[in-house]
Amino acid sequence: MSQYITDIVDQLVKQYKTRDPFELTEALNIFVGYRPFNSLKGFYCVMNRERHIILNDNLSEQEQRLVIAHELGHDRLHQTFAKVSPMKDFQLYDMTSKPEYQANYFAAELLIDDNDVINLAEEGMDYNNIAQLLEVPNDLLSFKLHSLNQKGYKFNIPKNISSRFLGK
Repeated sequence: MSQYITDIVDQLVKQYKTRDPFELTEALNIFVGYRPFNSLKGFYCVMNRERHIILNDNLSEQEQRLVIAHELGHDRLHQTFAKVSPMKDFQLYDMTSKPEYQANYFAAELLIDDNDVINLAEEGMDYNNIAQLLEVPNDLLSFKLHSLNQKGYKFNIPKNISSRFLGK
């Protein structure tokens, strides 16, 4: 499944020449709306054959970017589920739910370019510095390192990926 997700992201990036999730939702005709939720970060649903991503309007720009990339993963991978019931995300990095894990993997593949990670690692940057320089949460970088290890690299991946990182 990991390679399948990587292939989907590579195809999207190649076709639309962007990794920006906001530009991709526009290119894919997915409606993006904002609502004042308490703890809900966002959700993805299909209503009347129209695809919607609704974001919590209290999120920072960086969090919105991450959540929309995650919800875009649900669009590409779980559209059939979303036709039955909205896919609500109260937290990201849920390692126990297969759809949530896959959406996180999709977000990491979309938001983080392989070459950026490889180049920074070759310059001697550690895990925390790479995440900081790429402006992504450490937990999202862990998903990317897993992907790169699948491609033959040997990155050390921290074992404690927090499922509550954005819930703080």
